[in-house]
Amino acid sequence: MTPNVITDKIDLMSFKKIFIVLAILTTVTLTATVFALDIPKLFNFKNKGSLDSWQEKIFKDQVLYTVEADHHEGYLSAKSDQSCSGLFYKIKFNPREFPMISWKWKVLEFPDKSKTATASDGWIEKDDYPARVYVIFPSMLFTNTKSIEYVWDETTEEGTYMSSPYFKNIKIIVIESGKDNLNKWVYEERNINDDYMQLFGKKPNVGAIAIMTDADNTASSAEALYAEMKVGYKNE
Repeated sequence: MTPNVITDKIDLMSFKKIFIVLAILTTVTLTATVFALDIPKLFNFKNKGSLDSWQEKIFKDQVLYTVEADHHEGYLSAKSDQSCSGLFYKIKFNPREFPMISWKWKVLEFPDKSKTATASDGWIEKDDYPARVYVIFPSMLFTNTKSIEYVWDETTEEGTYMSSPYFKNIKIIVIESGKDNLNKWVYEERNINDDYMQLFGKKPNVGAIAIMTDADNTASSAEALYAEMKVGYKNE
């Protein structure tokens, strides 16, 4: 299926947030290479120490990330109240050999985009998502660092590919859309190597993964759950 594509749009008034994004990517770039091969990696989020090896990067205020247990099944709860922060886990592997990533997520509340500007002039204001999963591909030159961002959006059509309004090397893929599965667990699986080759056309090396729920641009709230994340395995 040919993907829908939204062209790059960057608001010149948003330089501050652009630099914050670049700073996050720089942190991953400078530190990811010291990590040994640690795959396949499974994140069950079953105990309070599940986030000990994750780092938080704050865009605007802190999202409340907590590890919860539900009938012996663990999950990560993310609640944003006009806030935006992400959790990063540094892990190095070759996705050409171990290309797969999978997870479950459940959206409980979408950010309210109804009061934002139209898509033609309010692209940045609409850049809030209840659930995002990133795969980051570092480079010694931080401006060459790239990232794929898998999102669940309320209105954008599933299968849409677009560039982040903050940094053209962050590519967004809408892999879940709408409210039909609201309050339901949805399983996702992606071939990182295939997605990267389609978006960037070069050989990738993974340096980190990340999770983020945000509602800062819309000055609203969002909530999602994440579970059973697995990264760095072969497509059997």
